[in-house]
Parts: sequence; C-alpha cells; structure tokens
Amino acid sequence: MQADWDQLGKAFADTPNVVIGQVDCAGNGQSSCGEHGVQGYPTLKTWKDGRMSDYNGGRDLGSLKREVEKKLDPRPACSLESKDACKPEDRKILEESEKMSKAERAAKIKEVQKEIEDSKKQVVELEKKAKKLAESLDLIKAGGQTVEKVEQLLNDEDWRAHCEGRTCLVAFLPHIYDDGAKGRNEKIKILDDVMKAGKKDSKNIGYLWTQGGDQFEMEEALGLQFGFPAVIAINFGKNRFGVHRGIYDKEAITQFLTSLSRGGTPLAPIPASAKASKADPWDGKDAAPPAEEDL
Repeated sequence: MQADWDQLGKAFADTPNVVIGQVDCAGNGQSSCGEHGVQGYPTLKTWKDGRMSDYNGGRDLGSLKREVEKKLDPRPACSLESKDACKPEDRKILEESEKMSKAERAAKIKEVQKEIEDSKKQVVELEKKAKKLAESLDLIKAGGQTVEKVEQLLNDEDWRAHCEGRTCLVAFLPHIYDDGAKGRNEKIKILDDVMKAGKKDSKNIGYLWTQGGDQFEMEEALGLQFGFPAVIAINFGKNRFGVHRGIYDKEAITQFLTSLSRGGTPLAPIPASAKASKADPWDGKDAAPPAEEDL
C-alpha cells in the first residue's frame, strides 16, 4: 500500500487545501495515534473542518483518490488563495474572472463549457476522419503490393526482376497449336496449385511459364531439347539452375522443389546465352489456324 500512498501524495502535492500525511504510531506519533483511537495498522482517516472520519474503503490508488475528491473537495493549485502557484497565463485568467460580476462570470462559464463540448465533438469527428484516412492508407499501400501469381515470361528484364533474390520455377509449355487454350490453362493451373501449396509452407518461389519454342536460344542453352512441357528452377543470385526430369503434375513438381531445397537436384551454372527473348502476351484464346500460302 505504501507505493499507492506515495502516489496519492504526489497527485495532490500542489493542491492547496489537501495534505496527504502519515504518522509513525510506533515512534514519535504514538501519543497522537492513541488519542485518535488507532488500534491497527494501517489505519486511514480523513480530517475536514475540525472533524475526523474513519476510512474503510479500498486501499488502491484509484479508491484513495476517489475518497479525497469526494470528501475533501480539492481545489486547483492555482486559486485566489495561492496566486503564487499559478503560471502567468493561468493567473491572468484567474484575475480576469475575479474582476467579473456574477452574471458576467456565469456567462463566461457557459461560453467556455460550450467551447469544450464543441471541441469534444470536433475530436470525435477528427478521430473518425483519422480512422477513415488510415483505412484509405492501407488500401493505397495494398494497391502497390504485387499479388503473387503464375505469370507469363515476356522479356529478360521482367524475368530477372521477378526472380530477384529468390528461386523461380519456369515451365516451358507446348505451343498453343499443339495444346490449345484448354490444355494450356490446365498446365498453368498445375503451376498455380504448386504455388498455393508452397505458400502454406512459406516458400518464396516465383512461378513463370513460356511457350515452348518462343525462347529457342535459351531452351538450347539449358538443354531442353527433350520436348514440352519442360520445367526448370533457376536462381540468378546463385547463378545456378536445375532441370525437372519427371512428369508434369502437381505432385512431381512439388517433389522436384523439395529435392531442390534439400540439395538432391543436380545444378549447373546458368549459361551466359540463357536470356529471355521478348514474347507477345497470350490473350487466353485458342490460336487462329495458320494462313495457307498460295502456290
């Protein structure tokens, strides 16, 4: 309780009509304690207008403060009784009020009370505005965040930017003439399923696809002459790549990535000629039949 009592003393240290004190009943205050009927420790009493009252409430700081405010009517440190305790600006307000008539003071009190209420309303509105702005800020930030998805490999610059600081999985899919839109979408979905499964394991891997034959020189450099679909994992920061030698399905590709993370997949330096050529973005449709040439 001593800590709360000390805090209570600090809280009312500048209050001119409230004194928080204590008496050592086992020492110099023994006679005073006996005079006021103190029989156990700690005993709390309040003194006002020459009358002493027992306090039997809570011993925590909050309860003690409420008792002081209820019973002792604490006045502010700055008052007509103690102008020297006032700050210059507070003393000016106090002395202006002192010179007012009762009617003038009552009108001024109403005016300030209204300003307080108006200010509280403004605070509420500003808090609402701040909350709305915070929500807008989150949306603005979200608009700049890249939603991870399986993307088409369109050029070398985007490829390297997409894969910066991480490993990327690149699928070389059959030509649209061979597989059609339905077949391509099925194979892209397999990549998407692998990506989503990897996210659950907190794997930071980029996923890309390209049409087989569109990156002929790179395919030759990486040794992908065995046909499509073909899958590689590549890390530009480590200058290494590995080739998936299994079938093209979710389970096999996931096992390839697991083997890669455990060092079970053979890796080779990335050939200098392994650069992505510019490609046209796929429109999601089947390809139009090639035009027949006139003989």
